[in-house]
Formats: sequence, C-alpha cells, structure tokens
Amino acid sequence: MLHGTRKSAWRRSALLVIAAVLVMTVMAACGKKEEEGTGTTFKGAGEGTVIATYKDGNVTEPEFDRYLGVFNIMQPGYEQVLAIPQFKEQLLQQFVSYKVLAGQATEENVKKAAEETDKQMKDFEKAIKENADLKKTLDDKKVTNADVKTYLSLMLVVVEHMNSKVTDDQIKAEYEKNSGNYNPVTVRHVLVTTTDPSTGEEKHKPEEALKLAKEAKAELEAGKSWDEVAKKYSEDGGSKDKGGLYENANAGEWVEGFKKAALEQKVGVIGDPVETEYGYHVIKVEKRDVKAYADLDEKTKESVKSAVAYEHMNTFMKDEMPKQDLKITLPQPSPSASPDASASPSPDATKKPEDAK
Repeated sequence: MLHGTRKSAWRRSALLVIAAVLVMTVMAACGKKEEEGTGTTFKGAGEGTVIATYKDGNVTEPEFDRYLGVFNIMQPGYEQVLAIPQFKEQLLQQFVSYKVLAGQATEENVKKAAEETDKQMKDFEKAIKENADLKKTLDDKKVTNADVKTYLSLMLVVVEHMNSKVTDDQIKAEYEKNSGNYNPVTVRHVLVTTTDPSTGEEKHKPEEALKLAKEAKAELEAGKSWDEVAKKYSEDGGSKDKGGLYENANAGEWVEGFKKAALEQKVGVIGDPVETEYGYHVIKVEKRDVKAYADLDEKTKESVKSAVAYEHMNTFMKDEMPKQDLKITLPQPSPSASPDASASPSPDATKKPEDAK
C-alpha cells in the first residue's frame, strides 16, 4: 500500500519485459505452436486501413489490433476502457513511439534484444504446455505465439536502445544525486487510512485519521510494542501483522511523503504523523544504509541505469516525437459504445514499453 501509483513507467517497463512470460503464466494461453515472429513488426503491417501516419512510416489497423491483443493480456485491468477514444489514441501514440525508437536501434541493440526474446519465448512455450488455462485466454483474444514474440521483441529493442544511451558518468551522477532511492531502508510504521485504496471509499475523515495516528504515536512513546500498536491501529495489510515492519526496502518505490520521511527522518526516532495519499503514517526509521558508488552491486547499478534511461525517454518524447508529425485517424465508435472517459485510467503518453506492474 506504500507504492506510488505513478511509479516510473520505464522502471515498470523493464520489469514487465523481463518478467512478461511469468505474468502470462498466471493468466492463460495457447495451444499449437504458431508461426515464428517477425522481429519488431506485427503481422498486418502494410495491410488494411491506415490509422496513423508519421514521418518514418504508418500504422495499420490490423497490426495495431495485434499489439492491443498482447497489451490486453499484459494489462487486463485496462481491457474495458479500450473503447474510450482518448485512451486508445494514447496507446496508439505510444505504439508509434516504440516503432520509431526501434527503427533507431543499432544492430547490436537488435541482436541483444533478439537473444533475450528467444530466452523468454522458450519459457513461454514451456509455460503454455504446463498451464491448461493459458490456451483459452490467448485463443479467446486471438493472440498467437508470433504476436507475443513480436511484442516482446519490440519492447526489448526499445529497452536496449534507450539503455545504450546511458553513460557511466550519468549513472554515477544519478546515484550521487538520489542515492536514497537505491539503498535499503528499514522502517516501522502505523497507517491510519483516509480512503480505501481498492474502492476509493472514505475510511476516516482526515481529522479523525490524524487524531488516531497521534494516539498511536503516544502509545508507542509510552512504551507499548510496535506489534501491539500496529495490530490496534494500522490499516496497512502488508505490515500490520509484522509490527509495521518493512525491512531492507527500496524507498524509491514508495509514495513521496513516506519516501521523504524514510530518507530524512532521524534514525531511531518516532516522527510526527506524515500525510500521504493513503492517510497518516507514524514512522520510525530503524536503519538506513548508504553505500559508496564504487561498492554498488550490479543489480543496484541496473536500477540506477533504468532511471537514467527513463529520463532519456522523456527527452525523446518531448523533443523528438513532435518532429514525427503524427496524424491519427482512428475509427470513431458510436456514442453508446463509449464508456465515460472521466471514470477511467489514462495512460501516460511518455510511458516506456507498457506497464506491467
């Protein structure tokens, strides 16, 4: 419940691409082996109605439908809102940006992406043999192995291309600027919510939540254990039964107010209630480690690299995509077929290869 709702799309994307097969294994899928994928180009490119044109090419309706088919499997929560014209148009903008970036990738980028795609497809093909439910979902959505392979290839080529723009100096600079985002922090906390994150319904009025948070803090300072106080007050299902504990966690993944307290609050001191989008938190930082850049392991450096690559993607979307002179002509659905756009999520046009988490 502490994770931000607007986590870095690039970081989410990297996780998606690496774990895409695992995501699908818990969903459903296919049967007989389909034709091999064709690099980063979906079947249907160049066929049917053109729905987008840009300086470097165009997108046809059949190829975009195949892209959306895999997207639906990766993002089942968005399926119902694809009828919203604004949402679908933003997904098409994203698809075009990936096509442009893939076209700029070097042979080395493409080679690395192809090797990783082959590895993931082997896992996927193994998964569909072991998971009977997988067949029905992919068949129902008319998604083939080739579609999945093309989707993965496109995403991975973009990841490799953007990562190739990152220099060691940029990684070091990002780490030195935001080292707290990449080092483990151990905290205990009690959360009194103002709203239910799953339904949006009010749980406590803000003043009531703050009052309860202050009561929790007073009991802790009076000597009651975190186990006792967390079970009594906390509404964070991820930690209330563990004395509010999050051990060796990545503060960079938390919502801003909680992250700020985790990185700045004095170690060993129970701080005043901190307000976030979830409610009020009473926080104690138990341990905060900061490593020198030279001592970072490769996994941490990859996390830092992903953050820098995300900034490169933002720059591309802001400075380069407008030069593509993108024109979209999606067929307009009838008014009765369109859900209310105001009630639905909207994708960020600057997102990197699709959200997965």
